[in-house]
Amino acid sequence: MLEVILPKTGIYEGDVTLIEWLVDEGGEVSIGDPLFLMESEKIEMEIESDTDGWLHREAEGGLEAPIGTRIGVIAETPDERAALCGT
Repeated sequence: MLEVILPKTGIYEGDVTLIEWLVDEGGEVSIGDPLFLMESEKIEMEIESDTDGWLHREAEGGLEAPIGTRIGVIAETPDERAALCGT
């Protein structure tokens, strides 16, 4: 299982905003697929998946939080998916 966090994308170290998810809850993702949009210092960025699997979202769009905040996980096996997403 891989944690999805609000990443540091430069020298800015303040709070960032999760604008919106680009993948549905339980949706399948592949490496490089866009996961979510975030904003840092008025710069909007698309953040991509680092692994293959299924997304379990733990935060809603509009969340303002510090860099490094966990906002979800990606289940990398069918068993992890079933445990997280109930499918």
